[in-house]
Amino acid sequence: MRGGGEGAELKRLEESKLSVEHLKIMLISGISFFTDAYDLFVIGVVLIMLRQVYSPSPLMIGLLASSALFGAVIGPTIFGYFGDKFGRKYTYWVTISILAVAALGSAFSPTLLILVVWRLVLGIGIGGDYPLSSTIVAEYANKVDRGKLVASTFAMQGFGIVAGIILALALIYGGVPSQLAWRVLLAAGAIPALLVIPARRKLKETVWYSKLTELKGAAVQANATLRDIIRKRPSILVGTALSWFLLDITYYGTGIFTPYLTTLFGMKGTLAPTETAAMIFLIFAVPGYWIAVALIDKEGRKPMQVIGFLAISMSFFTIFLFGRYLIFDALPVFLFIYGLSFFFSNYGPNTTTYVYPVELYPTELRARGHGIAATFGKLGAALSTVFFPLLIQLLGKFLLIGVLGLVAFVGFVISLVLLPETKQKSLFETSREYELHLITTTLYSEFIHLLDHISNATKIIDRMFSGKTITERDSYFSGVKREEHDADMNVKNIMEYIVSHEANPSIYENLANLARRLDDILDLEEAVASRVNIYSISRSDNYLRDFSKTIGSCVSQIQIAVGELMNFEAKKDIKGINTAHREVSRLENVADDILRSSLAHIMKQNSFKTAMEYKEIYELLELITDRCVDVMDIISDIAVRYIYSSG
Repeated sequence: MRGGGEGAELKRLEESKLSVEHLKIMLISGISFFTDAYDLFVIGVVLIMLRQVYSPSPLMIGLLASSALFGAVIGPTIFGYFGDKFGRKYTYWVTISILAVAALGSAFSPTLLILVVWRLVLGIGIGGDYPLSSTIVAEYANKVDRGKLVASTFAMQGFGIVAGIILALALIYGGVPSQLAWRVLLAAGAIPALLVIPARRKLKETVWYSKLTELKGAAVQANATLRDIIRKRPSILVGTALSWFLLDITYYGTGIFTPYLTTLFGMKGTLAPTETAAMIFLIFAVPGYWIAVALIDKEGRKPMQVIGFLAISMSFFTIFLFGRYLIFDALPVFLFIYGLSFFFSNYGPNTTTYVYPVELYPTELRARGHGIAATFGKLGAALSTVFFPLLIQLLGKFLLIGVLGLVAFVGFVISLVLLPETKQKSLFETSREYELHLITTTLYSEFIHLLDHISNATKIIDRMFSGKTITERDSYFSGVKREEHDADMNVKNIMEYIVSHEANPSIYENLANLARRLDDILDLEEAVASRVNIYSISRSDNYLRDFSKTIGSCVSQIQIAVGELMNFEAKKDIKGINTAHREVSRLENVADDILRSSLAHIMKQNSFKTAMEYKEIYELLELITDRCVDVMDIISDIAVRYIYSSG
C-alpha cells in the first residue's frame, strides 16, 4: 500500500511475524481465562463439599452452580459496550479486579444465599472479560497467527479447570475438612487475578481502536450501528450468538456437573468423583483446547466448529442409546465416549465460538459484537446449569444427555449454514468494514496495472498519429490489443474479488463501475487501432493528433486522481481529485470542439467512404474522453463519500 497513516500501520501489524510481544499479550489475557475457568468449574467440586456440610436442595444446588453464569450473561454486554466506547485498555483492568474481589467475597460468605450473590458478581467480571480479552488479542495479532493467539488465550481455560481439580485433590488428600476446603478453593481464584492486574494497567491501547476510529469515515459510515449489522448481515449476529448459546447449553451442564454426574453413575464420596473428573478433563478436555490452537489457522474455524458440533451430538446420542448398558458392562468405554464430547467441544465450537465474533464484527462494534455473542453463550450455560439437577430428576440422566445431543446437532446445522471461513484473513476482510481501505491494499495492484495498460495503449495511439503518415498499422493494433487483453485480466480479478465479498453494496457498485469504465477506455482505444488497421488509414491529420494529445492528458489526470484515492488515508482531502476532475471535464469540452471541427472538415472530402471512415475514428476518440469523465465522476463519488466525510 502506498502512503502512510493509520492504514499503513495497521497493514504492518497484520503482516508482522509472530513475536514475543504477541505471546506476552496472549498470556496477560490468558491468565484471566485461567481464572475464569477455575472460578466457573471449581464450583462443581465445591458443590460436593457443600452437600456434605449444608445438604442444599436441588434448587439451591442449581443456583449455586449457575449464579456466576447468570452474572456472566450480564457482564459481556456491559463491558463490551464500555470497551468500544471508552477503549479496550481502560476497561480491561476493571474486570480482573472484580474477579479478585468477588472470589474473596465468595470464600468468606456466611450463608449460601450470600455465596450466590458473590458468585453473581464474580460472573459479571468473568463475562466482562470475554469480549475484552478476545478483542485485545485479536487487535494486537497478525493475521496469519490471529486464530492460534485468540484460541491460546481461550485454551488457558483448560489449565484453570485442571488447577481447580488438582487443588481440590490436594485438600482432600491432605485431610482438610470440607467446611474449610470449599472456602480455600474459592479464595484461591483471587490469586492469579491479583497477579495480573499491574500488567493489564500497563497495556497500551490497540492500534485498531486508537487509529482506525480516528478516521471517522468509511469505518464509521459503513457499519455505524448494530442495527446496520442486523439489517445488512443478520447471519453474523444469529450465527455467532446462536451457535455459542447452543454450545454452552451442552458444555456447561455436563462440565460443571461432571463430578456430580459421576455420583449418579455409582461413584461414592468426594474423592472418586473428583478423580474421575480430573481424568476426563486431563485426557480429553485440555488436549482438545491445544489441538484447536495448533489447527485453527490451518483447518479453519468453520470446519472445526461443524465437526465439533457433529461429534458432540454423536457422543451424546451414543450415551443416550447405550449408556445404561455401558456403565455396568464397560465403564471405561462409557467414560471414553463421555470424554470425547469434551475433546470435540474444545477442539471445535467451544474455541471457535470465542474466535468468530472478533473477526466478523467491525472495529467500532468488535467488543460489543463479541459481548452479545458471549451473553447468549453464557445465557445458555446458565439455563443449562440452573435446570440441570431438576432435569435429571424429571427426565433421567440418559434422556437429558440425549436432549443435549439434539441441541448439539442444531448447532452443527446453524454453523454449517450461517458462518463463513475467516482463517488467515485481514480483520478488514473478515469484518468487511471500511471497504475502501481494503481496496487500497488488496486491489491496489490490480487498479495500478489496469491504469498502466491504459497509459501504454494511449501512448501507442499517440505514436500512431504523431506523424503525417501512418505506417506499421498491424504493429500498433497488436500493441493496443495486447494491452487491452492484459487489462481484461485485471478487471476479471477485480470483479471476482468484489463478487466474493458482500457488504456495503454502494462502494462495491462504485468499484465495479470504476473497473468497467477504465476497461471501456481500453476497449475504445482498441477499436480506434482496429479501424485504422481495417480501413488501411495511411494519413494522420491535426485532428487525430489533437485527439490523441487530449486523451493522453485525460489519462494522466485519471492516474493522478486514482493515486489520490489510493492515498486518501495520508491526505484526508479531495482537493487533488477535484482539480483532476475539473481538468478532465475541460479536456472533454476540448475534445467536443475538436470533433465539431473535424466533422466539418471531413464532410468537405470528395470521397464519401473516406469521410465515413475518418468520422467513425473521430467519434470513437471523442467517446474515449467521455469515458474519462465517467471515470472521474465515479472517483469523485467515492472521494465525497469516504474522504470528505472523514475530514
